[in-house]
Amino acid sequence: MKLARYVGDGRIEIREEPAPACPVGGLLVKTLASGLCSGELMAWYMDQKIPHVLGHEVAGKVIESQDDRFPVGSQVFAHHHAPCMNCEMCRKRLYVHCSQWKKTKLVPGGMAEVFAVSSDNLSDTHVVNDLRPTDAALIEPLACVAKSIRLGQPEGKSYAVIGLGAMGLMHMLALPTGAIGYETSEARRRWAASLGFQAKVPSEATPADVIFVCPGSPQAVNQAIQIANPGGTIVLFAPMPPGGPAPIDLNPAYFKDLSFVNSYSCGPNDTLQAIEWIRAGKLKAEHVVSDFTGIDDLPRAYLAMRAGDILKAMVVFE
Repeated sequence: MKLARYVGDGRIEIREEPAPACPVGGLLVKTLASGLCSGELMAWYMDQKIPHVLGHEVAGKVIESQDDRFPVGSQVFAHHHAPCMNCEMCRKRLYVHCSQWKKTKLVPGGMAEVFAVSSDNLSDTHVVNDLRPTDAALIEPLACVAKSIRLGQPEGKSYAVIGLGAMGLMHMLALPTGAIGYETSEARRRWAASLGFQAKVPSEATPADVIFVCPGSPQAVNQAIQIANPGGTIVLFAPMPPGGPAPIDLNPAYFKDLSFVNSYSCGPNDTLQAIEWIRAGKLKAEHVVSDFTGIDDLPRAYLAMRAGDILKAMVVFE
């Protein structure tokens, strides 16, 4: 089968490798659609994972099942990490810190013609026969947005989104009407405007109570500090490269009594929210995916997305 491996230096290769076997108690799934995550473009992050198979925004059709809840022929979304639901971290709803969550993964990954889902992963796997595969593949990134918004607690407040890439757009789609997005790229501002959103350059920023910072950059965090209202909340949606130092001016953050919230990945509760949103029509793949492509063209799309020339790529397998 064909799959996409990250090989280092910001490059991926399409390779032919054997398909996995169905794990005991798990599933074997034929991939229908797999999105390219912006996190998979970060060389400092990906270089730690070599030779990593891309793909965790994925939906597919079950071709072998050892669990009656997921019959052969059903379409499923499978989260690449899934918690045990029984440990202390899970009881606190800190699912991403569950030891099982950290150990689980799709084999070899979602950017492959076939992938395996272990029995441990089934605590966050769902039958989604009613969704288009291209929409179902976006459940995982939208679930990350659901967690971000939940932690930001934006109800009854004014809110801003810094960075209008695919993840910023998902925030705008999921937030109540009235959010303002800020983006330096004219092309991305035009895309956001085509969806009916307010999209401005950072110099036009106005104060807000809750600011979602989508790029992992000090400049974006500093902008959030500048525009936050006293007592405001800044949600950090993406990591910064390790090792610092990050030139962030925390002086005004102190005197404005600002709160910082980190939002890393998501849990099963957020997955359910994302599925509900997609079923309600809040997100369709065409809202955030600029390039639907085959796996053989993924290396080109990967470089283009990494360079900022396209918004988001998704591989469609049939």
